[in-house]
Amino acid sequence: MPLDLPVLDAHVHFWDPRSTPRAVSTVGRLLRWHPRLMRAVGARLFPRSARRFVGSPELVMRAYLPAEQAAEQAGVDVRGVVHIQAGWEGKGPLAAVDETRWIESLGVDRIVGIVGHAAVDGAALPEVLAAHRAASARFVGVRDMTAHDPDRGVMDFSAPGRMERAAFRRGVAAVGEAGLTFDAWCYGPQLGALADALREAPATRVVLCHVGTPIGVGGPFGKHGHTAAARASILARWKDDLARVAALPNVHAKLSGLAMPVLGFGFHERATPPTAGELADRFGPLVEHALAVFGPSRCFFASNFPMDKVSASWRAVFDAYASLVAGLDEPTRRGLFHDHAARFYGLTPA
Repeated sequence: MPLDLPVLDAHVHFWDPRSTPRAVSTVGRLLRWHPRLMRAVGARLFPRSARRFVGSPELVMRAYLPAEQAAEQAGVDVRGVVHIQAGWEGKGPLAAVDETRWIESLGVDRIVGIVGHAAVDGAALPEVLAAHRAASARFVGVRDMTAHDPDRGVMDFSAPGRMERAAFRRGVAAVGEAGLTFDAWCYGPQLGALADALREAPATRVVLCHVGTPIGVGGPFGKHGHTAAARASILARWKDDLARVAALPNVHAKLSGLAMPVLGFGFHERATPPTAGELADRFGPLVEHALAVFGPSRCFFASNFPMDKVSASWRAVFDAYASLVAGLDEPTRRGLFHDHAARFYGLTPA
């Protein structure tokens, strides 16, 4: 079903190796005119787990800026996008605020919200939140990634056990007390720990990114999902643990990130990109369960571009999502693609 609704794309990442300090910026800046060499260097430079996670190192070494995404979204009524922190590096806890300043400096009206990085278990959290706010009126919340898996074939974004610590739980509560939102992201096996942590911050508006990323649910990834029985077990555990998170009324779910290689669908390895129909077939069980346990009013779709771009086009991803909810009434569909995200982040899209 073609996408015939207004869209607020509530999860995008922008960067430019010429001006954003990230782990791969130097190589990306030096080799931006040499795609073949960039691919060859990326294959050697990246740890294996990182190469597998992104699917193509070139994806994160080249720039991704609003003009490119706007071209990808041509023909769709995109009212605005929300930039989510994207691996900005620097010294000291306040360094992450420079990413908010950089996004603000782009002067792009279609970026209607900024979710920056803050270590919620850090002693400098109040200062970091205040500095983000001073840097941009579009700053709406923070993301502190806790994705970790003991399998060395799966890329880590955090030290293990952070969500179990009192400082982390106090920090999530403090984000809410400051009137800001919290974007949570972990892997599927960590959802139970996330539910326990968020139970102690009932006043914080939280959204779970990428419905908890069940590693290997669609096929082999690292040590996960190598048999049909293993994949069935992954899906069953994810369903149970997602329901635990959904039982917390202040938590929402981003229906996003389902084309990332870590889920194991293998779209990025194909010679021909998947159609929207193929994506819908594979995403369907995950989207349907998330809608069932959270309810449509606490869900919204987002692209996770360019990270999902390694598997499919922006239009194919959103057409897949549109087809999965084609049977719902127009106000509900409009909520899923626009209104719920605007309400959650407190936005007035362009």
